[in-house]
Amino acid sequence: MIRLHAQDLNTMMLEYVNDKEDYDAFADKLKILLSELLDAAGIKYHSIVSRTKDSESLYQKVLRQPNKYRSLKDVHDLTGIRIVTYFHDDVREAARIIENEFSIDRDQSVDKSTLLDTTEFGYLSVHFVAALSEQRLALSEYGRFKSHTAEIQIRSILQHAWAEIEHDLGYKNPNSVPAEVRRSFSRVAGLLEIADQEFVNIKKQLKQFEGETVQQILSDPYKVRITSDNLNYFIDHSPVISELDKRLVTSQMMLDSDQQLINELIRMFHYVDIRNYGELIDAVSSHSTLALKCAQVMPNPFLPRQGIGIAYICMAVTIAGNDTHRIDYFFRRFYPELRNVTEIITKVQPSHDEMIQEKNID
Repeated sequence: MIRLHAQDLNTMMLEYVNDKEDYDAFADKLKILLSELLDAAGIKYHSIVSRTKDSESLYQKVLRQPNKYRSLKDVHDLTGIRIVTYFHDDVREAARIIENEFSIDRDQSVDKSTLLDTTEFGYLSVHFVAALSEQRLALSEYGRFKSHTAEIQIRSILQHAWAEIEHDLGYKNPNSVPAEVRRSFSRVAGLLEIADQEFVNIKKQLKQFEGETVQQILSDPYKVRITSDNLNYFIDHSPVISELDKRLVTSQMMLDSDQQLINELIRMFHYVDIRNYGELIDAVSSHSTLALKCAQVMPNPFLPRQGIGIAYICMAVTIAGNDTHRIDYFFRRFYPELRNVTEIITKVQPSHDEMIQEKNID
């Protein structure tokens, strides 16, 4: 058996130190590339972390197994990438992308879930030893990394939690701890696997709900009651609301709707008797002009967020009703800090011609 001599080890370490900057550049390049690939595939991920092995860690690794490593090419994890997805089904999808986009060393790669017995639970990440494909190496920005490989790990966020806690506790050899502790680890691992699967089920249920909501609103919006569950989705996908926001809000950087805004809009809808999406769409069609006037003279109580135009629609519906008591209550309830309500109402009150025009639209 050939054994690595001390002089060869020193030569290997010197080579690594001299090329360390190149390995760092490779890690950075891989992180950007993988981010672009996952984004293009629509896979949401918690994090992508890149690193290169520090010199001391490499030295100890080779020293522990001098018969295994003869040169830097034998060390496959000098560059490491860890992808943490939110859902475990995305681990498989990310793995498929990596297999398609990279040259995989099958002998060195492993799917750890296949190493567990059907009665076992535990750490289920996928590890690839990968190099850039020939097509990518043909590009000038990647050509310098022809001899480089990287270990790419893919885990769900719960698998990552398991691995980090396991590592922190030093739980490496199950046979070195009491059976009671092993059973505890097995129970926790089982719970994490169940939680992983349940999150995937929830994601599928939400996607089904969103699809059904769209179809119901398109087919008969008057039968779909407005709730806090479906309003946020409607705001995010309705071209009618998007166009209203663009007309009423000057900021080009609108945030996603938050729960505070959704809850307040629901209360406004109840007050102005808008109960379903058909009535909401009718209100937008009938009162957009008055809502625009309100937005021009009325301070905005929320940050610029998607759906903010609907708040002005509710205000316009109230003002157009020309009921002094309802108008007074609306502003006391939803704009309690406003002091010059009468002056504002006078500025935005629709003229006789505008009222006739709105009636004709109705």
